[in-house]
Amino acid sequence: MNFLINTSNLYVGGGLQVALSFINELKQINTRQEYHVFLSQAVDKQIDQKKFPTNFHFYLIERSPSSLKTRKQIVRQLDALEEQIKPDIVFSVFGPSYWKPKAKHLTGFADGWVYNPHSIAYSRLSFLTRMKRKLHGKYKSYYLKKDADYFVMETEDAKKKLSTTLNINEENIFVVGNTYSTIFDNSHFIQEQDKYYINLQSKEDEFRLIYIAHNHPNKNLQIINDLLPLLEDTNIKFVLTLDEDSFTNLFPKQTDKIINLGPILQKSCPSVYKQCDALFAPTLLETFSAAYPEAMKMEKPILTSNYSFATEVCQDAALYFDPLDPTEIAKKIKLLIADEALQKELVEKGKKRVKEFETARSRAEKYISICEQISL
Repeated sequence: MNFLINTSNLYVGGGLQVALSFINELKQINTRQEYHVFLSQAVDKQIDQKKFPTNFHFYLIERSPSSLKTRKQIVRQLDALEEQIKPDIVFSVFGPSYWKPKAKHLTGFADGWVYNPHSIAYSRLSFLTRMKRKLHGKYKSYYLKKDADYFVMETEDAKKKLSTTLNINEENIFVVGNTYSTIFDNSHFIQEQDKYYINLQSKEDEFRLIYIAHNHPNKNLQIINDLLPLLEDTNIKFVLTLDEDSFTNLFPKQTDKIINLGPILQKSCPSVYKQCDALFAPTLLETFSAAYPEAMKMEKPILTSNYSFATEVCQDAALYFDPLDPTEIAKKIKLLIADEALQKELVEKGKKRVKEFETARSRAEKYISICEQISL
């Protein structure tokens, strides 16, 4: 079979990391398929083409088709390449792709803002920002549905919501779960001598709650301001990874209850998890947060929002709260701190749950299986 894998629209974020993982896993899978890969500049910089066998063919797409300024030019380039390759199936790892190939087209999607138009997260935005995001969501929805024939989501919850919101037949939507990065399988990154190790210094009996996240409105980090006065009688510390401007805007009052590391490299994440006690994720909107399997892998209990995107992924391996109720959140934090048996119970449940997630290999194999199924 002739597979065409499209990453021409991916430049940042989790979608980029999944695409890199998928492409690298394919070279380890013993198949006789021909793989034609459209690379964005960001993907191209992180792919060593010399290490791939001869059944891989790479094409650099220097600009993203998402840009209106260059879309016509790039789409013509993609059309010409498809005509030359004549693929049996096109898989855009994440969409919208802003390009409709002639072959059957499978597209991944993971933008929760689009298929959760009534999410409480929208209430956290200013009126103007909310309207802009809703319009952008409609724009994405239009191209997603226009350009793809089949879709792959990361959870059943996301599948159902995409089907309802965009009026897509569920039979055309597949589910392949996400997972943690393979760096969490490498014990080298939690050794103090490793160059990526971040030393948080002495704990002094602190209970550290970690959340590695950017300052996106759906992350609900401002709720920490309401929690601080409720946790004055505890030795709690929140460990965050915000850029300086975001941190200053979110927390204008100085406090010793927050350790802000600034943005950190992915390879530094295991060392930070190692020195913390639990994951604290008060998020309002997700598709599949890698923070959950990361915490499970690092044997940390999870405190998170009692929303379907979290409960489907974590199941009984988390302590849940209403992310808009500071009093309830503070009670759950104090409960976890005081109850070591509960901490151990959640860790053990997390260790079992994380084994049920995809691996990078199984995810790649499932993507290929779906492509083969569609192409028949």
